[in-house]
Amino acid sequence: MSEFSQMLESYVNEKKVNKFQMAKYLSIDRSSLHKIIQGQRNAPSKNLVIRIGQYLELSPYELNELLELYSISLISPQRYYRRKNVQLFLESFDPNPSLVEMPSFQASNLPAMNRPVMPLKTNAINLEHLLYQINEKEKESGKGVIRFLGTPELPGFENLFAQLRSGTQVKHILPFVRYENAADYKNDQNFLYLSKVVSMYAQFADRLIDYQTSYYYSGESIRSHFPPFPYWVVTTEYALQISEDYKEGIIYQDPDMIAYMAEIFDRLWMRTNVLLIPVQDGLSQLHLNQELLKAKTDSEIHFSLLPCLMPFLTRREIEKYLTPELPEREGFIDLLDQYITAIRQRHALVHPKMIFSLDGIKRFLEEGVFDEFPQDLYSPLEMDDRKRIYSRFLQKANQYEYKLLKENMGTIVNGIRVNLSDSMGFIQFMTHSGKVILLSLEHPGFLASFKDYFETMDPDRFFTPEETMEKLNKLQYSI
Repeated sequence: MSEFSQMLESYVNEKKVNKFQMAKYLSIDRSSLHKIIQGQRNAPSKNLVIRIGQYLELSPYELNELLELYSISLISPQRYYRRKNVQLFLESFDPNPSLVEMPSFQASNLPAMNRPVMPLKTNAINLEHLLYQINEKEKESGKGVIRFLGTPELPGFENLFAQLRSGTQVKHILPFVRYENAADYKNDQNFLYLSKVVSMYAQFADRLIDYQTSYYYSGESIRSHFPPFPYWVVTTEYALQISEDYKEGIIYQDPDMIAYMAEIFDRLWMRTNVLLIPVQDGLSQLHLNQELLKAKTDSEIHFSLLPCLMPFLTRREIEKYLTPELPEREGFIDLLDQYITAIRQRHALVHPKMIFSLDGIKRFLEEGVFDEFPQDLYSPLEMDDRKRIYSRFLQKANQYEYKLLKENMGTIVNGIRVNLSDSMGFIQFMTHSGKVILLSLEHPGFLASFKDYFETMDPDRFFTPEETMEKLNKLQYSI
């Protein structure tokens, strides 16, 4: 008996409903209703569950809970919660989250760091300021190398590296948890860590900080590898170990101990797996896209509110709008033209699913900008060329599976883009300064989660194919 049928049965018994009358209201026979309540048969549709909720006079909260359990009953809890986490990531993504204001503190609350090795008794607020001090010293030294082992749950993580100067290297190892049962996926910490790490890439991009991430699976707890201090921060002048509750630790200023901890960290780094690989210049971005095109696949998915319009550009438009001062401009034009040709050939064989919104298309038509490349790489397109590109986009509708969203997911400007094949994928977004950040998605579990979500999105989120073409054609004539 599923949790859905258990909850449904409890509501039916609690409200003492007449099952015969309930079945008549639902336009199903009594035996079918009995089997649904007893968990011997799934409800045939979400709409039927909504009507059940109406008949039982459930509150909005009770109905949402029942609908969630119904969705879980159709698939495994693991897949349900993974899909929910992907959806939350897409809808709440912010490439430039605000830094948390540093709380006020007294210098006397901080330890006097005047011994080579010193035990630490602290709390979350003082710990945040201690980390701030350590990183400020690293900034002053000009050496700029920081090793961090731990999760983004560390107090003040968003501010941890806020004051670092350009050229600093930050190596971050994330201990991921290997889940033992389906309930662990409900509050998937690993996916939460991914979201926060992606935001860190956004913060670092404009400041030219070399942020690298890797991961390993630590079992039930990150304590399994580094008891009793699962958090490590190692700079060139300090090393800090912190307990999981942030109340205890050890701080080192002894050069030999710092070097030893850095060596241990680096050995662990060599045994971890790359999480995300940042690509921040147009040429490297082209090379990564070409690798994606080379990967053998039976399917391809593009999610972006402003759809990928690169396949519909011509060499004439590339030459016309590409920045004249671009170094090695002619060579870049050749590479971009070859890349677009390769896209067209690939898409003629593998018909991609393209998920986008009407507001995204309108943004291109109103502003003449793409989200695929940095805005300092080209000038906005003139209206006549915008119309030509959009016309080609419509003419190739039979080559793509256009999926037009009824409502936006996330933000139009600086929003998230996700491109996936069977074995490769990347996340892409634009900072408020116009810098495009492209992150190669290396983690197979996250790659599979994104792909599974896009392949199984609720059809109610989209216009029908007929409605989609009607709206897109109507937009063409309204320009």
